[in-house]
Amino acid sequence: MDAFPKRESLPAVTAAGVVAILFSAFGVLCALLVEISMVVMPRLQTSAGAPAVPPDARAAVQAIWIFLLGIAVFGFFVGVGVLRRRNWARITMLIWAGIMAVLSAVSIPFIWVVFNSLPATLPNGAEAAPIVGFMKLFMFFFYGIPLAVGIWWLVLFTRPRVAAAFAAPVASAAYTPAVDGSGFPLVEPPVRASLAPKAVCPLPLMIFAGFLIFSAVFMLLVGFFPMTGSVPFFFFGQFVSGFSAKVFLALLGVAFGISAIGIFKLKAWALHAILVLQCVLFINGILSVLNPRFLNAMQEAMQRADAENPAFPAGNPFLTGSFFHSILIFGLCFSAAIIALLLFYRSRFLEAASAARA
Repeated sequence: MDAFPKRESLPAVTAAGVVAILFSAFGVLCALLVEISMVVMPRLQTSAGAPAVPPDARAAVQAIWIFLLGIAVFGFFVGVGVLRRRNWARITMLIWAGIMAVLSAVSIPFIWVVFNSLPATLPNGAEAAPIVGFMKLFMFFFYGIPLAVGIWWLVLFTRPRVAAAFAAPVASAAYTPAVDGSGFPLVEPPVRASLAPKAVCPLPLMIFAGFLIFSAVFMLLVGFFPMTGSVPFFFFGQFVSGFSAKVFLALLGVAFGISAIGIFKLKAWALHAILVLQCVLFINGILSVLNPRFLNAMQEAMQRADAENPAFPAGNPFLTGSFFHSILIFGLCFSAAIIALLLFYRSRFLEAASAARA
């Protein structure tokens, strides 16, 4: 008789691992193409006769895509880990599936509304309507495929049968009932208690923590972009711009990143820190929506930045008062949903944190 139980064959899990590897390969290819284009064509022009892309903007694009390249490479190892039935890979797939599903589900209606209003803001709206229609269809599939895959992975990797298949063989064997020669169960060995399931963070909070880490890295990267200092931050009636704005964004990213790691490690302070930060940002967002000075300042700052951008020689058609107002309302709804999520899972998280400490 084998010492370890044989792993069950699960074709759906194998298919999920292969899809993850294909997604990662596509991400690596896209990132490499962007990086090569930025190096080989440093004076890339957006159109004939237009000035080249500014070096600062080119450096920002390179920094972002290097980060995305690292994520894509890591995704390849996650896919291999799924094929080898590593539990860390299953958890990583669940976190990434949740991020993909939520962002795609939010992006599809948002982009649809933006593209529906775009022809009215363009000077040649009637001529651009077919192109805008094609872009709407393209973006629907661009975000629809990750949405479908994310839902598939969430359903697949949360099934008890699949979760059990990723359990350690030793632990699985230890939990099998022990019987004597007559078929009656034996007394449970003392080591059984040491194999009790470990305290784990609720899955929605793990997904949210993964999203926070992703956001924190982007905040730190964006903090070094030249245009960041020209876009003011509105903080309880005070405008913050220039170097102070970059420092503020970087500190916020560090706070989010540390708290996200604390959530993964089941630290109660981490959940409370994120909850306080989200409440502060939510209140600040409400004050921003009600303050007309903020909308005007943001629009003027973005117009100054786009005046130097060759991609918008005639001005950015998105820079309208209604567009900025819609962005703020959307941000408030998203922030309120996060606060509700944290409050809903707070008791379960604190129980898991208490069990982890014990």
